[in-house]
Amino acid sequence: MVRRACESASAAMLIRRRGPRPRVLLALAALLALVALVACNQKKRMRGPQLTPLKAEAWLVDLDVPGFGKAAVAVPLGATTPRAIVIALHGPADRPEWACSALRSVAGPAPFVLCPRGLARTDFPASDPRYTFGTADATASELRAALKELKRRYGLYVAPGPVIFTGFELGADHVAWIASQEPAFFSRVLLIEPAPSSWPSSQASLFARLGGQRALFAFGSAHRDELQQKVVLTGRGGAEARSIFLGDRPPALDGPTLGLLRKQWRWLAAPVSKPPTLDNVAGNVLSAGGPAPAPTTERPAP
Repeated sequence: MVRRACESASAAMLIRRRGPRPRVLLALAALLALVALVACNQKKRMRGPQLTPLKAEAWLVDLDVPGFGKAAVAVPLGATTPRAIVIALHGPADRPEWACSALRSVAGPAPFVLCPRGLARTDFPASDPRYTFGTADATASELRAALKELKRRYGLYVAPGPVIFTGFELGADHVAWIASQEPAFFSRVLLIEPAPSSWPSSQASLFARLGGQRALFAFGSAHRDELQQKVVLTGRGGAEARSIFLGDRPPALDGPTLGLLRKQWRWLAAPVSKPPTLDNVAGNVLSAGGPAPAPTTERPAP
């Protein structure tokens, strides 16, 4: 319909150029042209600004983050419109590049995938570097700085608004706590093998009320019953919630796990037709006053 309206603008101009016509016809042509121009402008605003195709030296690049280690970023090469952000926090003995690769394979090439580095593990050799995260508070500070740099570096290519926030094991625990500080911004979460205590019943009931929209839990058999209960409570609280059972095997972001996540990704990323009423609408990554002291979630060393 909008395309026809845009095309009718040219037709209206032709009417004006074909010699004298009754005033009523000329007025109708002018009105038609005005309606078409308004429709065209509205269509352009919906699409967002048209940009030159985004270029980078590779699909996966380093991002300097002042005060922290370099983050990894999966770049939507060739993008000509603003793209959404997916954040991926890795596990306790991982690399951000692995997290970016895994989530890129799940989310596809369209969004930016931002993967903070965390802290270097000193018990791994230099030939096999691994990283973990400190406290949830420290991780929130690193993430805030990484988001700021991502937006500074890529400017109009980064779409404003909420993000999809994902994490694996320790990363999932931190996702749960950081998301509780600003559910209106971290409105979609994917928690892969979280500790059940990282998503308490109080958070499950408040997530939707404070702006959260969807929560996807993926877990194996270790805490299956407890985490399934969190899914139920989150849904009762007003957010949409689903679960994925990863099977009776050690947790890993391997081929079978990623295949199961892909099946639910479209649901997680799709627009919500009726978003919940927000009690706290904020445009910042975290609350203006900064995050409160984070609870300690103990996990055994791998």
